Amino acid sequence: MDTSEQPTLKEWLAAVSNLMSLQMQPFVTPISGALTDGTAIHIGTGGYVEWRRKRLLLTNEHVAREVKKYSLARKCFDSPDYLHVNNPYQTLTPPADLAFSPVDDRWNAVTHSAMAFPDYRFEEKHAPVQGEYLFVMGFTGEKARYSPSFNTLFTTGTPYLTQEYDETLEPEPTRRPIKHPDFDPACHFAMQWHPEATTPTDGKTNSIPLDPHGMSGSLVWNTRIAEFAAKGETWTPGVARLTGVLWGWDTGDRFLFATRIEHVAAFLTQSNV
Repeated sequence: MDTSEQPTLKEWLAAVSNLMSLQMQPFVTPISGALTDGTAIHIGTGGYVEWRRKRLLLTNEHVAREVKKYSLARKCFDSPDYLHVNNPYQTLTPPADLAFSPVDDRWNAVTHSAMAFPDYRFEEKHAPVQGEYLFVMGFTGEKARYSPSFNTLFTTGTPYLTQEYDETLEPEPTRRPIKHPDFDPACHFAMQWHPEATTPTDGKTNSIPLDPHGMSGSLVWNTRIAEFAAKGETWTPGVARLTGVLWGWDTGDRFLFATRIEHVAAFLTQSNV
């Protein structure tokens, strides 16, 4: 008889969040904007993906649009250096709100451990099992600071494990309508956003920012932990699938919003990447 103590759901989810964070960090990057005084500000988030054997920086159209104001730059995991986004963006305006820029030509411009998330790990469509856990990895302005001493912008990633908002599962006291004027359920899905009630897995109470500004362009993964648990199969972060790209939020009603993966794939296909 196995008498070993089983982890609680809270402990298990903390472990899942940590494992997902470790695996997904190499695929994400902050996007910064250079100012005329030589300093920089945080603009948004991007993700490196591989589509039809080409590496791309994937983000939102409204993030890429900032190139009209600033010289935009990206980072590669484990490298302190920012690289200018030299290649032009191809964009798709809202409601999909997507953009990408090729990065193959400068992928090895610095020494790094970054990776591009492969297209065979894209979901065919956003359709997680009911009650599934989703994982978001992005960067916020709240956790970014420019250091004059080092002449660089320091950013700290925010890993966030959450669930899609499902009105049928939501208790009556917290059930609420999605009122964001740009939300279209045919193109988007909503996720729960409760930073003040989130348990940080690193033990730091300020790990989860209260303001998600800067997370636009974050990749969203279907962890599939509920799916695997229902089948009685062993879960690993390697089974997670890309299921969307975050574009907005409603902090009053506690939502994050993302574009469904099928619209992402259609955009990349139509762009003849």
